[in-house]
Amino acid sequence: MNPIPWTYVRAELGREPLAAMGLGAGLFGAISILGTCWAVPRLPEGVLTVLSLSLAVEGLPALVLVNTLLAVWFVAYFVGAVVVLRAIPAPRAEGGLDILLVKPVPPAVFVWSRILPALGLSAAVGLALSVTQVIGLWGLLGADLSAATVLGIGLTTVAIAIAQLGALTALTARTTELAGALGVAIAVFMAPMTPTSVFIYRPDLFPAEGVGRTLFVAPTNLIVHSGVITWAWPVVMIVGVGLAALGLAWAARRVVVG
Repeated sequence: MNPIPWTYVRAELGREPLAAMGLGAGLFGAISILGTCWAVPRLPEGVLTVLSLSLAVEGLPALVLVNTLLAVWFVAYFVGAVVVLRAIPAPRAEGGLDILLVKPVPPAVFVWSRILPALGLSAAVGLALSVTQVIGLWGLLGADLSAATVLGIGLTTVAIAIAQLGALTALTARTTELAGALGVAIAVFMAPMTPTSVFIYRPDLFPAEGVGRTLFVAPTNLIVHSGVITWAWPVVMIVGVGLAALGLAWAARRVVVG
């Protein structure tokens, strides 16, 4: 077994301007979250009622949280997706990936070295935004919605984003067009949201009551089951990282064409 070329690994890990990307994404996400926490409580009562019914949540704190969760999820996923798309699909589309793969580096090392920064960036930005979410919701927290619950739900969405980045890596390992890879990135993000879109327009297609009504309605389902998420989010994070690792392993087997 050949030793891991650590010099190459360190060079790849430092290839992207992660600090600048993380700062920009973090600022965008923080402004979105704090703006939502300020704006939603000031909406007319009728609008709040419609939103609550559409998203199947009860109470103003839960309604604000479901909206801020979308910001955490969106930013944590897409800041990592940019790195993923620049790592493999972009050089393949430009015709330079074959040259990179000529290096005496195993495909697995190549893939992991290029994608780990995306996962780390997503986790760091997601953690920062989850904390920002707690700060923004501080005035609305109470017995039904604690700081630990908000933080746990936020980190659960980060775990889902990390798993999605692993899937994106696997699905775009052989993509030859950058536009196609971008379409895949959007589809991967939207896939868990599809039941939510259906629920908003056709709630009659879902069970009238019980767990099944919101089981697949993300991210409402995280709030409905917040009692479990509060203590189970570390398990979800481990599962998310594990699924991402499977995606990277599959991508490593597919990245070399021929």
